Amino acid sequence: MTTLISSEWYKLIHNKLLALILAGVALQTMLQVQGEYAMEKAVLGQYGVAMVADSSWFLVIWIVAFVGFFVASDFQNYTVRNVLALGKNRTQIFLSKLLAACIAVTAIFATASIVNTVGYTLAFGFGDMSFGEFLRFSSWNFLMQLLFHLTFASVFCLFAFLSRNPGGTILLGIGYMVGEMLAMGFMANYPGNVLAFAVDYFPSYYIGRFFHPVKHILNLDPAFIRQGIIVSLAYIVVPCIIGCAVFKRSDVK
Repeated sequence: MTTLISSEWYKLIHNKLLALILAGVALQTMLQVQGEYAMEKAVLGQYGVAMVADSSWFLVIWIVAFVGFFVASDFQNYTVRNVLALGKNRTQIFLSKLLAACIAVTAIFATASIVNTVGYTLAFGFGDMSFGEFLRFSSWNFLMQLLFHLTFASVFCLFAFLSRNPGGTILLGIGYMVGEMLAMGFMANYPGNVLAFAVDYFPSYYIGRFFHPVKHILNLDPAFIRQGIIVSLAYIVVPCIIGCAVFKRSDVK
């Protein structure tokens, strides 16, 4: 397992894909800040990490692009077949790919958070939070939103191992995102609200609740946070189990 993780880390560092994606995330985030500035929607820099939730859709596009080109492409260039020929465990192969995706998601989210914080500070000022309060607020928000976004890493890795090509992975990922959005909208607006309770079974529901730049989000209901953690862990673990099981029983040519 250590060898596989080292190999994935080496690819992350020496492959230009992640650097290009982070550059794209930084540019997209700067354009978002510029748009808010042009519309004179003052957002203090101290809430930069909270504003990342507002651009979650775009971040997920970057995530699925990374998984498609970094993970799924290893099937097309025969890397996975060669690793299997060395006798490596299939579960460990899947987990090493998932770990690489999780590292990329963390880097993507950190880039967006930093650019938001700096950009909104330059545009509208930082705010009146003390440094200690800012660290507490930002770290808590960062870790919670990161957990919600790691669900996409797990789901998209499953898609990568099912489709085994970048295009198929990206299409499945976008379809999943659109389907989730439509399902949440349908449930929330179903006559009588009889399905409204089910919207909290989607990680995106919790991401949306974190977009609140004018309040300290530390005051969210603890029960809401606990449920969000449980839902997110389920979305991480279940696709991982399915992916490992499918990969074990499939042929790799």
